[in-house]
Amino acid sequence: MSIQEIWGWSTTPFARGSDGVVFFESHAQREALARIELVIEGHGFGLVTGEVGSGKSTFVRRIVRELDDMQYFVMYICKASLKPRDFYGEILARLGESVPFSVAKARKVWEERALSQAGRPDRQWVVLIDEAQEMSDDMLQELRFLRNQAMDAQSVFSLIMTGQPELRRRLRLKKHEAISQRLDMVYHLHGLTQDETTAYIRQQMQQAGATLPVFSDSAIRAIYRASQGLPRIVNSLCTQCLYAAATKQSEVIDEGHVQSVLADQEQQRGTAG
Repeated sequence: MSIQEIWGWSTTPFARGSDGVVFFESHAQREALARIELVIEGHGFGLVTGEVGSGKSTFVRRIVRELDDMQYFVMYICKASLKPRDFYGEILARLGESVPFSVAKARKVWEERALSQAGRPDRQWVVLIDEAQEMSDDMLQELRFLRNQAMDAQSVFSLIMTGQPELRRRLRLKKHEAISQRLDMVYHLHGLTQDETTAYIRQQMQQAGATLPVFSDSAIRAIYRASQGLPRIVNSLCTQCLYAAATKQSEVIDEGHVQSVLADQEQQRGTAG
């Protein structure tokens, strides 16, 4: 049975991609979004990183959702080990162009389209590369051409990258210094604060239709300590606690439920003594 059925709620809380996850706005996400808006307005080059489970996917969905389709044309790319040929193939296909086999020819087609876009009142282009830590070194170097071209073509498009922290470490290497220097904005998404974690869990309960808080203050503090406020981990722990409480016919989840779930996780990983 689902959590929704077990507890008799109208929806399932802490579900991946649920509306509660999408619409809960942390301070870090507000700040990142404000900075991205400035980058897009200035046709610039921005990078947002975050730990696994920090809400990057939610953040990317929000960027795409909140950009006016009448004003912006978003070209979203998410591909493992992204190479220049993959990049131009994806982006030219979205522009309705046939894709040449060679990278040099594909680059030329892109350049011609970008130059033809300069000064026109059409929608502004926004190129969004997700999971950018996976891109090849060749693709990172290709970004130099893209940004040089953006300046030559009066910055007809903005370029946004999102990825895990290792991307920032890669960009600190000497061979990628020229890319780092072209970045107009870099921001790192942290987990929720303790107060935000409390507000998030309470919001999830309310949206599910719970009439009681369910999670005690001590349970929420324990969840925060274990998750460091990373939304994906918060969701997982809360879901497991709800199942654990249901099997014990408990109406309130306390710190003991959380500790039991954490101990079980350690045992399942084979690290418990």
